[in-house]
Amino acid sequence: MKPTETSSDPSPAPAPGEPGRREGVARQLSAVPRRARPRLVWLLAGCLAWVGCGDVDTPRAKLDELAAQSAGVGPYQRVCAGCHGPTGKGNESVRAPSIAGLPSWYVEEQIFRFREGKRGAHPEDLPGQQMRAIALSLTEDQITTAAGTVSAMESIPTEAPPENADLERGRHLYANHCMECHRYNGQGERVFHSAPLVSLNRGYLRRQLENYRAGLRGAQPGDIYGQKMVTIASRLGDEEIEDLVHYIGALAHGDDPRPAMER
Repeated sequence: MKPTETSSDPSPAPAPGEPGRREGVARQLSAVPRRARPRLVWLLAGCLAWVGCGDVDTPRAKLDELAAQSAGVGPYQRVCAGCHGPTGKGNESVRAPSIAGLPSWYVEEQIFRFREGKRGAHPEDLPGQQMRAIALSLTEDQITTAAGTVSAMESIPTEAPPENADLERGRHLYANHCMECHRYNGQGERVFHSAPLVSLNRGYLRRQLENYRAGLRGAQPGDIYGQKMVTIASRLGDEEIEDLVHYIGALAHGDDPRPAMER
């Protein structure tokens, strides 16, 4: 209906060749990747309010900016960075480990373990349950893309050990219980499905060894690699776990465990 002198619609008619306000918003929304659109709903609601009562140029500029920003946002930034940080350094306050630089095969494998219930299924493993819920929300393509983002990040070495750490005992423990699978440099081994250790923070390493020992991780049926870790961790006391975690920090900064291996 065209505005008339008695029309109650105060807004001016679009100029010839200029799209209407709602059509302009729809056009801008179509430029946003489909998977990013739900994250923009609240912003678009505000923009639509501006369109209804204000200058049309301002919300269009905002939508242009949002569309440009969303176009380069991948699944890691949308889903993972909130806990693990934009650079993958982790956040111990929410028990999110440092993951920067982990190989993509390992990241993908662990996310699929969460999806399959081989990790994060124990009711006492609250951080694991959170990761399981997130893993179940991702598509396979998103998992692959997020893993590639993580592997491209600059690796962050495990914290160096404190001065009072018993590195001799930690070195012996590592050389004779861990080195066969995780290798002399702590970088892990794909053929053994063993994790790279020297870029994981000490708090996370300690917590996972305790989880293995308590059966919170690795005890699920079918998790043959986790069951091996349960067997090893069950032999460790609290002090041995602490010495081993501190030694991994030394390993990350150049120590060589091979001389401590029993022949």
